[in-house]
Amino acid sequence: MRAMRHETFSGPIPPAEHLNQYDESVRRLIVQMAKDEQKHAHSMREQGLQGAINKDRRGQLLGGAIAITGLVVAAVIAPHSAAAAAVIGTLDLFGMVALFVAPRVLDKRRQDNPKRR
Repeated sequence: MRAMRHETFSGPIPPAEHLNQYDESVRRLIVQMAKDEQKHAHSMREQGLQGAINKDRRGQLLGGAIAITGLVVAAVIAPHSAAAAAVIGTLDLFGMVALFVAPRVLDKRRQDNPKRR
């Protein structure tokens, strides 16, 4: 008769019964490595999130500046050519809608239907 035992674990720290087989300095080293790895993972996630926030903020500021510039140009041109001012104003408003509304609509569609990614 033969018995076989197979153990697996995942993560940076082995189970307590395995960890206790090491001497004190090695146990401290393993725990410290796990702490450092977790700290690094949290830092990377935080940096990624902050980068995405900053990118969105820059896009909104630049888009807003372009939209305001378009409206100012339309207002300056209006006394000379009402048709040109109307075209510029209309394109500017459609641009603002595309900039601020369309990404949210697309994100909602992606969340509702994750298979289309």
